[in-house]
Amino acid sequence: MAASLTEEEEFHFLRFEFLQRLNIVHMQTELARRKSRFQKERKATADDMDDLKIKMRDYATAIRDYQYLRNKHSLKKVEMRKRKLLLQRYFQSSDDFNDPFQSHYSYFDDAHEKVDPLRSTFMRYLPARLTYSHKERSERRKEYDEGKAPKEVSVFVDRLVRFIVASAGGIFLIVPMIIMTLGPSQTKSLVTVSVAVTVFALMLSFGVRVSNAETLVSTATYAAVLVVFVGTSTTASSATTTNLPGS
Repeated sequence: MAASLTEEEEFHFLRFEFLQRLNIVHMQTELARRKSRFQKERKATADDMDDLKIKMRDYATAIRDYQYLRNKHSLKKVEMRKRKLLLQRYFQSSDDFNDPFQSHYSYFDDAHEKVDPLRSTFMRYLPARLTYSHKERSERRKEYDEGKAPKEVSVFVDRLVRFIVASAGGIFLIVPMIIMTLGPSQTKSLVTVSVAVTVFALMLSFGVRVSNAETLVSTATYAAVLVVFVGTSTTASSATTTNLPGS
């Protein structure tokens, strides 16, 4: 315990999946038998209803507690094994059966990651002095010194990703237009639009965290802009060909 307080930034705990599920199954089995008795006797006393109210509340609480623990971040397998061996070393006794410390290990962070893949990549691979905010650097000094990934997005990483996304937006419009303008032809324009829209959709799907509706709207809008450019350039090219001398 002393080492946990002085050497670790995060406190890890066992989720006890087996005990959680055993408890829920036991409670729902007991409630099922109570339901069967009520239906058979076709009556329930006031004491029965008061007791049922407590049982139902305990059952709902057990489910909420289990869901709460499952929503916490799990340790990686390597860290999980290290944690289990540490607990076995100090706390396992000769009376223990099987492996009581074998379970999922978690820490107090929600498992639902809200950081998009692009920011997450920069947070993982850039130097710690750039990825840690001043607040997190002071709160998690040990992990900062060890070069571990931060939990919060720093101002530098956030602005860097914004700049990259803004630049990519301009590049995705300018590059296809330049390609279609040089030696224009309808086949070349259609192939360029198809490739550009596919690459844009891939980047949007894997690089930025957006909803399905936002992905669809963004891709359709981008495709519409390129199609309008193709139509305009094709019309202008046809008009130029028609007005050439001798045509």
